[in-house]
Amino acid sequence: MIITFPTQPGTHDVVLEAPAGAVARCTVHVPDLPAADAPLVLVLHYGGEPTGFYGRPLLEMLAAGPWRELGAVFVAPVAAGGDWSVPRNCELALNLLYAAQRHYQTADSKRVVLGYSMGAMGVWQLLAKVPDLFAAAVPLAGPPPPLLPTLVLRTPVQALNSQADRLFPASATAAAIAALAAGGAPAQVRLLEGIDHHAFGAFAPSLAQLLPWLRGCWAPAGVAV
Repeated sequence: MIITFPTQPGTHDVVLEAPAGAVARCTVHVPDLPAADAPLVLVLHYGGEPTGFYGRPLLEMLAAGPWRELGAVFVAPVAAGGDWSVPRNCELALNLLYAAQRHYQTADSKRVVLGYSMGAMGVWQLLAKVPDLFAAAVPLAGPPPPLLPTLVLRTPVQALNSQADRLFPASATAAAIAALAAGGAPAQVRLLEGIDHHAFGAFAPSLAQLLPWLRGCWAPAGVAV
């Protein structure tokens, strides 16, 4: 995969040259003052047939906005066909993450994955595939995956779901997280009120509230954040 990453601060749409002449797309946000040990956040978009730079609204509204003070690099690939459970889309996301880390020299200990709806399902897929890659994971408004009973979860998870979600009921998410936590997994759930499944921007204040938790996920043991 050939990637020319932007160097200027801001949000940029990038076309990737993948093997066999295929073309993939992603959006990259570069912080105003990038640091060598900056966090790196992978953002997985919702379902639907993707057009253009499909992950950009999610990156801007739920990642680079609420988490701006982290000084992180954010990357939001576009899944072919919109499905993050497809192996080639998981590979695309991981390859982009690794390439961005090499280019921006972000911290190994500060990788985060966030996904909404179908993207939340993609978060669980990646946690199963690479259980030690991420320091923290935030699945939003997504159903518990079929692989959940066999998942050995080591990554701290904060799952957010609205009790007004009529597509993916919050009760299913709460039950799944409770089962993981009962087995000793570092998983928690936050149930919100009054947010329709398609009103993803309304999750922004709750994501901002996760900042202390995120910093705690990558702080050395015994260090206050």
